[in-house]
Amino acid sequence: MAIDIASAQVKLRDLTAKFDNRVAAATPFYPSVCYDASSVRTSEKYGWIGNMPGMREWLGERQFSELRAANFVLENKHWESSLLIKKTDLADDNLGQYGPVLEQLGIEAAHHPDELWFSVLEQGESTACFDGQFFFDTDHVWGNSGSQSNDITSTVASTSAPTVAEIKTAIRKMIRTMLAFKNDQGKLYNRPTVGRLNDLTLLVPLALRDLVYDALESELISNSSNVVVDRPNIVSSPYLTSDVKLYLFKTGEAVKPFVFQRREPLTRMMKGIDDLETKDVKFMTEARYNVGYFAWWTSILCTLTT
Repeated sequence: MAIDIASAQVKLRDLTAKFDNRVAAATPFYPSVCYDASSVRTSEKYGWIGNMPGMREWLGERQFSELRAANFVLENKHWESSLLIKKTDLADDNLGQYGPVLEQLGIEAAHHPDELWFSVLEQGESTACFDGQFFFDTDHVWGNSGSQSNDITSTVASTSAPTVAEIKTAIRKMIRTMLAFKNDQGKLYNRPTVGRLNDLTLLVPLALRDLVYDALESELISNSSNVVVDRPNIVSSPYLTSDVKLYLFKTGEAVKPFVFQRREPLTRMMKGIDDLETKDVKFMTEARYNVGYFAWWTSILCTLTT
């Protein structure tokens, strides 16, 4: 099959640009809740999660502290997505179908970490994090923290039809619980804040979306003034599989609830345009990364129960 290589390469560059533009324009969710960690090997060990004890009056000699060691290892995974482009379509200038496909491939590649993160999130009640406890658990103990829970419940009359007032009660309970967490030195994680907290994100299932907006955004509830002390950023997602679980994240700290471990960035290439043995051009993408659990004290799961 005769094909004008130079002309075909121009057409393929146009298609590649559509992929690149979609990747560049993407605004995935995971960076808002994931600590971005670069990786230089197959897996990484996070052994520095302990905290400094803070300032002390200098009496006598200096007292040097060591971070409490953790034994948390996250292994990178290799990802790919590939597409065959028929050379006959190149020769016949029949590429209209491939533009949207390459754009969609760019969207899928850029947002894949989100899909991975949601899977990790929902496994948090059964998967251990650095302290040996499940990420969402009722008895986290780390050094001198005492036993603490980031897996709480809030009572409603009906889990299938909670009220706005019940949702508001649950959200307030989540915030109060998070603000009381202590680190391995026995110190409070959260500093006193003047005014409203502005670094909270509330993730809710679609079934609770309207109720949550009514609870936090409405000026009136049941003809009474709706006073909202703290107003988290609300995110609702169809990726959540439970209609009775709400998640609260504190994202303004130096560390975040989860870690996005970046080993090799997303790359793409074309192959086969001048290979007479093949009938197709291969468009190939790949990346290496993984998502894991990190700072559980910046995350709260609340399950609505009767």
